[in-house]
Amino acid sequence: MTEEKLDKNDPQYGAVCELLDKLTLKQLVLMEEKMRCELNIESSINSGSIHLAKSRYIMGHKSVSATQLPTENSPDFSASIICETEDEDGVQQLKVSDNDAEDKVNPIKWFGVLVPQNLHRAQAIFHNAINYIVECVNVQKQLDDVIYNIHLLKRYKSIQLTSQKKDQT
Repeated sequence: MTEEKLDKNDPQYGAVCELLDKLTLKQLVLMEEKMRCELNIESSINSGSIHLAKSRYIMGHKSVSATQLPTENSPDFSASIICETEDEDGVQQLKVSDNDAEDKVNPIKWFGVLVPQNLHRAQAIFHNAINYIVECVNVQKQLDDVIYNIHLLKRYKSIQLTSQKKDQT
């Protein structure tokens, strides 16, 4: 935008206001999308936890517990899925992808060879929750950018209107 003074009857003033309106609407849409993502995360975690509880009931309380999880003394391994940053149209986005490392481990095997289907379902549901979390992070990044742009436009508009009032007096 140029360094000209903004007048409320000026088309440039109208363009700034219109852009602020569009950004505000986009902010509302992104806020709604973020809330939907957060509800999906909550639902997935609750559902996965119920399947874990069912697995624990079926296998016994000592078969599905923290004692099966790796400790600091356990051999090193890689996660089965990873989060990567990729650049899409100049905007950095997170993306979930499968890990191709040789030392990746399927966590289901920590609980035995023959595990109930509920444990497999819980794993799939928690994997899906990771996708929702990454989607939520990407929406939050977009929301932060929109809020920053709104702030800049409001500041620009305020500075231009203030300098116009000073010139009139």
